[in-house]
Amino acid sequence: MPNEFQEAVKEKVKEIQQEVYIKDDLLEKIVGLLLSLRDGKFPSKRPPRGLLFYGPPGTGKTLLMKTLAKKLGLSEPIIIRGPEIISQYYGKSEQRLRQVFALAKERAEEENLAIIFIDELDSLAPRRDLTKGELEPRLVGQLLSLMDGLEREVSKGHVIVIGSTNRPEALDPALRRPGRFDLEIEFDPPDVDERKEILKIILNNYVKDRYENVNFDEIAEQTVGFTGADLLQLVNEALLQAALKGREKINHNDLLRAKNVVKPSALREFYLEKPKDRSNELPSEIVDKIKRLAQEFISHQSFRSILIQRELWHQADKIASTIAYYVSNDLHCPYIVARATWFRSRWFGETERSIRKLFEKIKRLQPCVIYIKGLDAIANPKDEHIHGAILEITSYLDEFRENSMKVLLISSVIQEVDNTTREFFVEL
Repeated sequence: MPNEFQEAVKEKVKEIQQEVYIKDDLLEKIVGLLLSLRDGKFPSKRPPRGLLFYGPPGTGKTLLMKTLAKKLGLSEPIIIRGPEIISQYYGKSEQRLRQVFALAKERAEEENLAIIFIDELDSLAPRRDLTKGELEPRLVGQLLSLMDGLEREVSKGHVIVIGSTNRPEALDPALRRPGRFDLEIEFDPPDVDERKEILKIILNNYVKDRYENVNFDEIAEQTVGFTGADLLQLVNEALLQAALKGREKINHNDLLRAKNVVKPSALREFYLEKPKDRSNELPSEIVDKIKRLAQEFISHQSFRSILIQRELWHQADKIASTIAYYVSNDLHCPYIVARATWFRSRWFGETERSIRKLFEKIKRLQPCVIYIKGLDAIANPKDEHIHGAILEITSYLDEFRENSMKVLLISSVIQEVDNTTREFFVEL
């Protein structure tokens, strides 16, 4: 049977999820840690000193921190924001950091637990090997020193540092080793069931009796890529449209119309297009192949990749849009368009980083259809400068295929494409 502590954790999880929806397993881990530290019951003599919240904007990182303090009976977190710490005077920024940690140590002595919350941690502690100024390395060094000093300088109670970032790869690696930010919690964009729960929370907490006849299942299915913040904006847009029409309540159709205005955060860095049926502009034999490929993806919903050969380059956009039209109409999934030339960079490692960013974004958005125009710009075997890019692409394609991800990848080429990359595609 569950013990008293487990019951207390589950009860607090339910309370918190009335205001911010986070996956049960993640929330239980965070709540369990903070409650055990608050009550001085953590089983180890060396409990975690840091938590790292990371994920796209709007997924609830900062909101969760505020809600945790309120629901768990903790004192208000001491919040650090990068711009508030930075000073033009030499040594002043480091002094402000030291003052924050000194305040936290005093609070821990009095209340047993003090929390320092560093919002946008990457602005305060970027990778030192990629910065050109002298302030950032000094700040990173000071933060590392302060976190290492917590264990030996706090005689009673506990100070825990929680960092929040949208770009964990931009953080200095020294921060992410055990003993500093021990636990890393990823905040993914919500899936369809989570979007449904978040929408209910928003309507019940912020709108209350000003909505009617809402089909939560349909709205959740049609808002792929939306974060909690996006869903709140969706509701606000629907309320505004209803108010302009002289109505006090919003309904299902208002939310659907608002969806055409609000663009999901998870897609803002890429071009989100509404696919069109352009089959009347294509030869009948091509249309037959398109319908078959689209139906295969709809039926199996596992990774598929289609390569539009250079002989059909002039019709590639029409083909990709038509395939996406058939799929999106059935699965209500986003259609993302990207040009391979966007990822080319003369700076070492930047092309590979951009490719990783795209494919990591795709992983969070499945099911989805993505069209990469001119794939050979980053996968041409004759270009010696993009060997690393080819390795990145093939690595992700292999991962997508092995894990049967719900992604339909369409690519077109103008020239030659690497043979290893080509093997992942069905040619059209």
